Amino acid sequence: MLEYEDLSPGVREKIEELARQNGWSLDRAVEELVIEGIAMGGLTLAVRPKAKIVAINNATNLLGQKRATPDPN
Repeated sequence: MLEYEDLSPGVREKIEELARQNGWSLDRAVEELVIEGIAMGGLTLAVRPKAKIVAINNATNLLGQKRATPDPN
């Protein structure tokens, strides 16, 4: 959970300014930032790194299908 008191002074200052500009309480400003972070995928980045994209050669083997092999005769 996000604790306002644990944030750096610079971040707290930005949240206070956001609250002042919009006439919000500090709780509302923090809540809006959390909602925006979730909407932008912030939790995905916070929990785990994104998977790397790799090329899959012989994808049919991964699906349990046998790969065609040339006829030795």
